[in-house]
Amino acid sequence: MEPPPDLVNRFAERFRDHPVSRFLDYHIVELAAGRCVMTLEFRPEFDNSTGAVHGGILSMLADTAIACALGTLFEDMNFATANLNIHFLRKADTAVTATAQIIKTGGKVCVGTCDIHDPKGKLVATVIADFVRHGRAR
Repeated sequence: MEPPPDLVNRFAERFRDHPVSRFLDYHIVELAAGRCVMTLEFRPEFDNSTGAVHGGILSMLADTAIACALGTLFEDMNFATANLNIHFLRKADTAVTATAQIIKTGGKVCVGTCDIHDPKGKLVATVIADFVRHGRAR
């Protein structure tokens, strides 16, 4: 199933006023069925006091990228993160790119992964997350 061609615009509109989206100011550069690639620039407010991006920022980015990848597969986007496990592999002191992929879609639980790379292509962090699907919002 291919996502609608206007999906990037729909996601941008949906999350335009969301506090996490405004704070992170990420940019979606690719959306495909079960896949999302987004970039994040390094900003002073992301500094963990050692010149690196704080791990919580990388976690939020991965969570958001996986959620957007999952959103390409379900029209209602009515799901929530149930578990997120991140492995920090090296310092991220520049912009990063998050590449998320959905690896399992179930009736209730979906699983996605996300790899975060620096501009040189070095793997900064790797993530796996479970999302629980909810019934349609009323």
